[in-house]
Order: sequence, then structure tokens, then C-alpha cells
Amino acid sequence: MNKFIYNFKNLVKKQLLTVRRGLLSTFIFLAFLPLIVVIIFGWNFFVGRFPIPLETLSLKVLAITFVFLLVSIFFLLSIEVFFRAIYFIVRKEIYVPEGRVKSNKLYAKPHPYLPFVYKSQFATQENKTAKYPLHKGKFTFSELTTNNLGFTNGLNGDRDVLTEKPSHLYRINCLGASTTGNYISRDGKNFSYPLELEALLTQRYETEVEVNNFGLGGYNSADILIRFLLEVVDTCPDMIIIYHGHNDIKSYLTPNFKADYSHSRINLGENYWKFEIGEKLPLLNFHFFNFLLERWFPVGLRNSLLDFVSKGNIDLNIDPKQGLAIYKRNLEYLIGICKLRNIEVVLSTYAHFLYDDIKESQLHKKYGEIISEENKIIKDLAYQYKIPVVDNANLIPQEEKYFLDSIHFTPEGMQLLAKNFADSLKINFKK
Repeated sequence: MNKFIYNFKNLVKKQLLTVRRGLLSTFIFLAFLPLIVVIIFGWNFFVGRFPIPLETLSLKVLAITFVFLLVSIFFLLSIEVFFRAIYFIVRKEIYVPEGRVKSNKLYAKPHPYLPFVYKSQFATQENKTAKYPLHKGKFTFSELTTNNLGFTNGLNGDRDVLTEKPSHLYRINCLGASTTGNYISRDGKNFSYPLELEALLTQRYETEVEVNNFGLGGYNSADILIRFLLEVVDTCPDMIIIYHGHNDIKSYLTPNFKADYSHSRINLGENYWKFEIGEKLPLLNFHFFNFLLERWFPVGLRNSLLDFVSKGNIDLNIDPKQGLAIYKRNLEYLIGICKLRNIEVVLSTYAHFLYDDIKESQLHKKYGEIISEENKIIKDLAYQYKIPVVDNANLIPQEEKYFLDSIHFTPEGMQLLAKNFADSLKINFKK
């Protein structure tokens, strides 16, 4: 069953989730295929069941049109039933179409040197139920506003980071992608691991400690490096914590590998027009068509952004060696810049959880193997540059209590991640 689901998902992604192929496939299924059925079977069926005189051309056209409409309706209903059943089998939930979001309310924007950034001091999303595969219905996405630099930082996301750091303040900047930048809400309280880390360090040390969230969902190591060099480093951090893995893997496994990831990434500006079309699309009663429209022309951003800054399809048979070397290079550049500027660096291995539903998934097992290689690189870099490393891949138990999916954390997971970092930082502060 898992192999069937994997192959089916690959077929859908390749054939239906691109605009050109998707429109062609939809046209064949909803127009061309019913017409063939009518031509081969429908005419004889109609004439045999309804003894109506069809001597004139107009009556024949009317009869064929009527049969075609009947067959088309049958195809539509069949596809709808099939889609809902397959979606439920794969996702373990009923499909609910997304609400249409106005393009002027999108919190991401193109950038000349990065695939995208978030708009500064801009509302990121409404408070709504999080659709992670684990703990369904228990958490919501936090209602946040970005800060002056376009990151979500502090309790509500809008805490600014001043480039002129006060002399009495010890500043820690947390770098990463969604596993750093992610906020989750439970019972009206917002959680993120930098928030939890700041609370712990404030309790433990008299020195005023500021822990800033510089994670952005979807970023890979190249994006983190560029953003750090162009912006984050100017905030004069005393320390950076790097918790990052997973997001580079798509680039490792995409054919025609290039060291700058240009073979697998594009700028959001190339697809921004699709968001403008998406806001004008109506909600239809046929869910399979809503599903396709949401992939061709995004109606929201959280679940669509990565699709619209990515290109190419992964091949699980590709050797990730080239990509892993670039991952190491990018982190090594980060470490080198920090050493030149006397910024302390703390590294971490990356936790990956193969929960029951994905234990036999070829894709997730491959990702797990590659993340293990990334973690070896992290440890090698820590040894080479004599910097601390926190082995969160082994310190965080492989239990659903701590995970929302294979990589994102529950509040308990965030708290444990923060505690592991806090315990490793005790030598860096004086009481």
C-alpha cells in the first residue's frame, strides 16, 4: 500500500501539479475522454434506449450533446468520489478547500538575492488550526506580525532587533528554517524554541540575555548564509545557534546539480503572478478541482510558498555527495565569518522522527539517511573548529509527544530543544 501511495503521489505531482500538464490532463479527462466514450459507446446506447426519430442533423447534434453531457457528469462525479477517497487514505483527513487570500495580504515578497523574504511589520496569518499529521486539532498557528527585519521574533513576532546593541545585553541569534522560525499556539499561548530558550536563560543568569528568532520557513543553508551576511550579522550578535538540516536535500536530489542551487530554486518573483490569479479563483463544489487550482494558482501562502520557489523533481537514486559538500561549505563560511567577528557559534545535530505512518516510506527513509550524513558533517565541523555541538538528534526522544511531523516540534519538543541548548551554554555566562 505504501509503495502504491508513493507512486501515485509521484504521478500526481508530475502530471497534475504543474499548470501546463495539469490543464492538459484535466481537459483530456473532462472533455476529450468523455467525447471518445460518447462516440464509441454512447450513440448506440442512446439510440437503442430511446426510439426517437433522428433523421435531421440538428436532432442528431442535440442527441449527441445530451449524451456527452450525461457522460461528462458521470466522469465528474466519479473523479470527485475517487479524489475524496484517495485524499482520505493518504492524508487521514477529509479535504477542506483553503480560503482565498488577497495578493496584497501575502506576507512574502521577492528579493534580488534570495528566493523570498517576509515583509517587515506585516501580519503573517490568521489564527487557524494547524494541519500537521500528528496531534491533529490540538494546536493552532500563531497569529503573528513580523518585526523590523521581516522575521517573526518575540512573543507575538513583532519584537524588533536593534542594530545598535546595548553594551549590557548578551544577544543570541538563532539561525535556521521552519524548525527554528516555527510558532505554534496552544490554549492561546505562543511557543517557539527561541522563546523557550530566552525564558530559561533569563531564569538562570543575571546577565540580560536576548534570544532572537532568525529562522525562516523554507530556507536552505545557502539562503541562511546570504541572509546572515547581508543583514543578520549587522545586529552584532554575541552568539549564533545553528539548528538546520533537511531543507537542502531537495537540491541534493534534483538532477543537474549546481553549487549555487540554481538547478532547483527560483525567485518568487517568477511566480508571483500566480498569487494574483489565485485570489480571483472561486470555490467550487468539486473538491478535486479546488485541490488542483490551489497547486496551480496558490490561494494561500503557508502551504504553497516552497512549491513556487522550487523547480525540478527529485530522484531518490541520485548520490547526495555533491550536495552534502555544499551544505558543509555553506556552514563553514558561516562559521568563518563568525570567528572573524568574535561571534560564538553553537551547532546542533538535526532531529528526524520516522513516526508510524511514514516508517516504510521510501522518501522519508531516504531523507532520514541523508539527515544522518548532515549530522556527521555538523559534528565534524564542531571538532574541526573547536566549537560546541548539541546532539539534539539523540537527546530528543523519538516519540510523538515531541513532534508535529517528522521534523517540527510540539511545545514539549520546543521546550526540550531549548533546554538542551541552555544546558550547553552554562559556561558562557557568569552568574
